[in-house]
Amino acid sequence: MMLKDNITIVLTDSGLGGISVCAGIELKLRANPCYKEVNLIFFNSHAEKGSGYNLMPSMERKAEVFDSALEVMERKFSPDIILIACNTLSVVYPLTQFSKKTQTKVLGIIDFGTEIISAELARKPKAKALILGTKTTIGSNVHIDELVSKGVERERLYGKAMPDLESEIQYSPHSSKVKQMIRNYLGEAFKEIDYRGEFIFTALCCTHYGYSREVFEMSLSGLADGKYLILNPNDSMINSVVSDCGEKNYQASRIKVEVVSRAVLDEEERKSISDIIRENAPLTADALVNYINDKDLFYFRKET
Repeated sequence: MMLKDNITIVLTDSGLGGISVCAGIELKLRANPCYKEVNLIFFNSHAEKGSGYNLMPSMERKAEVFDSALEVMERKFSPDIILIACNTLSVVYPLTQFSKKTQTKVLGIIDFGTEIISAELARKPKAKALILGTKTTIGSNVHIDELVSKGVERERLYGKAMPDLESEIQYSPHSSKVKQMIRNYLGEAFKEIDYRGEFIFTALCCTHYGYSREVFEMSLSGLADGKYLILNPNDSMINSVVSDCGEKNYQASRIKVEVVSRAVLDEEERKSISDIIRENAPLTADALVNYINDKDLFYFRKET
């Protein structure tokens, strides 16, 4: 990618958490214009309301639906790279047929997460890591398995599923309900790990969670008495795009942002997220507000 002047990046998620990655890339490339032209396409792989991936009955079904979306991403947009800005879909991706045949570079956010968790645990040998995510992400155990394979001791690693939190954050990241859910889930997690004052790295392994970072901070400050650090893999994925383009530099990058979705995106959700990102990423904010809704974007058979 670093040899090209013009690039097309498709980012995908099963909701709007990955919009934060798109916004971050826009911000980075405006500050560091290392490509002449950049097309950013955010492709929502959520097929329709009430049919989210975490509600699907099996990994096979999740892979079937995501496979259909991936085929369209490649065929319709011819991307130089696909960024799976979603931990749930990063878990599903290796099970898709697309993953076995594509020539397009595909990066999942889980690898960025395990890299930063591993690096921070190496820096503090007595610290522990709390990995937060959806039911699919935590149930897969993929972060813990990868970290153990990197040499991290299993007893230093804990996972905590936070069911439905991503949906509530998408609707209103700082609502009283979100604050209560985060407080309750973190309280449960600290009891489950029998927390005794160790430094704890808290990894936000759902791309939605960063929108509510301040809420996590408030709860963690009381539970961990200041002995914590929040890790957000979104930041590492964002930085990888700029670090991959070498020494090139233009006066400015011409950036185009597009948001496409098969599912209807609620107006309040779009406003809530666009208001958060607008100051730093106006193009992404505008693209989200004025998104393209295409009910035929990719094939989806609703189960009865």
